[in-house]
Parts: sequence; structure tokens; C-alpha cells
Amino acid sequence: MVVRDYSLYIKGLMHENNRKNDVNKPVSIWKELDRLRGYPEKTMVCIFRTTGCAWYKFTACSMCGYFNDTSPEIVDENLMHQIDTLYDSLDDTKVLKIFTSGSFLDPNEVHPAVRDYFIERMKNKVDKLLVESRTEYIRQETLEPFKRAGIDLRIAIGLESADDYIMKYSINKGSTLKKFIDAATILNREKIELRTYLLFKPPFISEKMAIEDIIKSVEIVGPYSADISINPMNIQKNTLVERLWKKGLYRPPRLYSLATLLIQLGSRYPVLSYPTGGNRERGVHNDSYDRELLDLIVQGSLDHDFTKLSDYYNSLDLEEYRYQVELEDRMFFQGDYDTLLKRLSSSSITY
Repeated sequence: MVVRDYSLYIKGLMHENNRKNDVNKPVSIWKELDRLRGYPEKTMVCIFRTTGCAWYKFTACSMCGYFNDTSPEIVDENLMHQIDTLYDSLDDTKVLKIFTSGSFLDPNEVHPAVRDYFIERMKNKVDKLLVESRTEYIRQETLEPFKRAGIDLRIAIGLESADDYIMKYSINKGSTLKKFIDAATILNREKIELRTYLLFKPPFISEKMAIEDIIKSVEIVGPYSADISINPMNIQKNTLVERLWKKGLYRPPRLYSLATLLIQLGSRYPVLSYPTGGNRERGVHNDSYDRELLDLIVQGSLDHDFTKLSDYYNSLDLEEYRYQVELEDRMFFQGDYDTLLKRLSSSSITY
């Protein structure tokens, strides 16, 4: 399932979270636009503070820094207070997305009694709900309480890649395509929608390879998914990807590449992308700032219409971008060469 030394190295980069946080308050609550009911609408987003992902407690994914928002002292009562805070913040918002630092359906992270309390509070308050889970927690018994309450549910699964080799040796996900398909089959049988997350450009593969991986993955997961979120890498603290990036050994993907994928796939599959850290050094970005391209990616995702994005993309001079992508694919390692040169010139590489 995992490569032992690789897993231990990733885990060793992750410090113990000893920060004092308010255990009775969510990490964050905000509103944004999403299209969970087939059109763009105001959506409430809440990140509950929990004890963390079960996989993180064993090892961790190479890019995931969500453990930074956990608190080991969280108990059921704290989570119930967080649910109350969310309830009081909803106002007239009818669509809700719930995140934790792991899986909302994990009974050790969110005890069934707490989940039942959440369902009871939300069942007459929201009309559409999205929660996240790893595949192993998607079982009939964990889905039944939502069904009994009549909640219109969509579950998001972070498959990341349909390539098991990338899952194991790049992402260290601890899962497989078969596990995803098994979970998706359960959701389909229970008539519950699925949002599939795919990670664009995990470490140790070139951008060209990453584009090919997303295309193949979308073609595989398309039949199971209500929508497919292409998530370009954003560099989170205390992760393997951050270590590589600081040494100039990793570059986040380019906006041009993300646009390429959405334009190519958008007419056949329900793809979308709301990039975290777009146009920033730690997120998806081109060599030069391009606000219009990022805005068109987000708006096209909300409308599920990438016509304007395509028109703008085709008006650009992409010769240098294509050269860089081809060059990177031929290199021994896929680094950020501008950053690497800066590190070397300033002697700032540390071991």
C-alpha cells in the first residue's frame, strides 16, 4: 500500500501541532459561489477543527498540510459547539460544504453521535450538502442517517489520480483506483452524488505527464462523478512538496496548463476548478501575472461553459510556455529552474 521509507520521511516533516486554538470554534467559515445544484449560487463553507485525518496519524499525503489546523484535545462536545456556531452563521444560505482535516464520515474523527447532531440541526436548514471522505468510510451504515433525514447529499472523494503508481510513489495516498470505484459504486447504488477531486501535478512527474494523467483520470472517473474538480497543486506548510519547492526542485503547474485541461475536457465531462492560491508563488501560476485568465477559469467552472476561456486562451502567444513544458519533460528532474538558480546564487539551500 505504501513505500515505508517514503512514508516515514513525509511524516518526519510534519511537526506536532501544539498551537492553542479555540476548540469550540471552526477553523473558518465563509461564503463563496459553487454549482452543487447545477447553477452558480451562494454557498456556505465550514472547516471544522478536529483531531485530524486517520491517514495523517499513520503517515500522510505528500502535499497535504491540513494537519496544521487540527487540535488533539478536541472532544465531542467541542464539535457540537462548532456545529452550533455554523448553524448561527447560515442565515438564509441553503447550500453547505463541510470540510475537516480528514473525513467527515470517519467515526473516530467525527463520532456518529456528533454526526447525528449535525444532521438533526441541518436537515431543515440546508437544501444541499457536500462533505468529504476517504473511500474506506463510505459504507451503507454511514450514509443511512443522511438518507433518513432526507438531506440532498454530495460526497467528495480525493482520488487525486487514477494511476495507482502515482498514488503510491508520488502522493502516498494509501488508496487505489479499485477502492475509489468500490466507493463510487456504493454511492451510485444509494443514489448519492459524487464529486471527484483530482490533483494536478503531484511531485516527481513533469507538467506534461501531469496533463496526460488528468486527462486519463477524468476519462476513467467521468462515468461515476456528478462533477470532477481539478485541483492544481498549492504548496502547504510542513509538507514534502514544500520541502522540494523551497529547494527549487518543484514548480506548481501553470495556469496555461489548467486552462488547456478545462478547454479540452469541458465539452465532454463536468470538470471545474477553483484554484487555491492562483497567480501566487505557492499556487498555480504563469511566469507573468494573468488575472483575466484566472478569472475566466473560475467563471467558466461556475457556468460550466469554457467558451470565453477558450477564446482568450487562443489569443495568447503560447510558444514559450509550450517550449518550457517540453523542456521540463526531458529533464532528469522536474524543478523550478528560476528558483533553483536563485537558491544556488544566494547559497540558501539547506540540508
